[in-house]
Amino acid sequence: MRLGIMGGTFDPVHLGHLMIAERARDELGLDQVLFVPAGVPWLRGDVKVTPAQHRIRMIALAIEGNQHFSASRVEIDRPGATYTVDTLDHLRDKYGYAGDVVFIIGLDALEHLDRWKDPERLLDLCTLAVFHRGETGTAETVLAHLRRKLPGIERKLTWVDWRPVDISSSDIRRRVALARSVRYQVPESVGQYIREHGLYLGDDDDGEKEVKIVGNHAERLLEIALDKGALTYGDFTLSSGKKASFYFDGRRLSLEPEGAYLIGQALLPLLNEARAGAVGGPTLGADPIVASAAVASHMAGGSVSGFIVRKEAKEHGTGQLIEGPLTSGARVAIVDDTCTTGGSLLQAIAAAEDVGCEVVKVIALLDRCEGGGEELRRRGYDFEALMVATPEGRIRVAGSG
Repeated sequence: MRLGIMGGTFDPVHLGHLMIAERARDELGLDQVLFVPAGVPWLRGDVKVTPAQHRIRMIALAIEGNQHFSASRVEIDRPGATYTVDTLDHLRDKYGYAGDVVFIIGLDALEHLDRWKDPERLLDLCTLAVFHRGETGTAETVLAHLRRKLPGIERKLTWVDWRPVDISSSDIRRRVALARSVRYQVPESVGQYIREHGLYLGDDDDGEKEVKIVGNHAERLLEIALDKGALTYGDFTLSSGKKASFYFDGRRLSLEPEGAYLIGQALLPLLNEARAGAVGGPTLGADPIVASAAVASHMAGGSVSGFIVRKEAKEHGTGQLIEGPLTSGARVAIVDDTCTTGGSLLQAIAAAEDVGCEVVKVIALLDRCEGGGEELRRRGYDFEALMVATPEGRIRVAGSG
């Protein structure tokens, strides 16, 4: 039996990993390829790694149905830093494995082989299958360096010419944090797992980018609101009879093509961070906002659905107060174009909670700062607005000072 081993953090596992494993299995005549996620990789000791239980579960989902692929917890169950030579010893000693072992590696990793723990012993335990781009000059340079440290190493190498796809785990983490699509980069089951568990949402080295991108979208929304007349300054009398120094027509913003797009892009990171499975709000103001968020989720490979809360229940048919594919127990976000006293948002919240949903986020395009936001927070809801009114009666992007 010929066993192939793929090591790495797999944070997350992606289609590039699976393609390399299948290429190695086919070209090198491997009977089985074992994915071995690292516990605490010593060469990346200063890099934050997603908890092992998530990474091993994503591998299991990714390889499900492939009888030639399997996964091992040997490194994640071993305390402390993990070393490949110890893993190979473990496979042979604990399980009595005596067949051929092929360790799958890239040329970039091979270059640092002399820094690995006990590289001579490692080469006694396995053959290295080196995936490379056909860069002969680079390969020769790497070999020249390694020959001085590990004489005869070329006898333990098998070269596999490979034209890699442009997929990397670090880029996937970045894209998820920015609410960008990773469809066709990870298996659908892995993408679903990432969404369900809220992985990579701004908790890595690039976490600040999520906040920044929401702010950028809101800045542009404010520009469009002024350009298109959705926001105008002057002396206005509101329907409540109150005087105001500005007037905001949310639908002139949410139904404008670029405005609709930007609203969806601004809301999606907030929905993902809250792990909301659905988004809805009071008709009519929330209708286009909900649609924009649902479309943005779909385009990013997500599955956030939308729903609408009617002003009153239907007097016919099923007598529904809520329209849309909403199921009891769902984690939901409630949205609206403006928040003044918070009354419309609270009514929508009550409707969602009455059907057994958990409200995990409340969002308004504009908080008029007339008490509604404070009341929502006082009641324990996570309220956020993209734009807010200042005491002077001007509108600014939330968090911009």
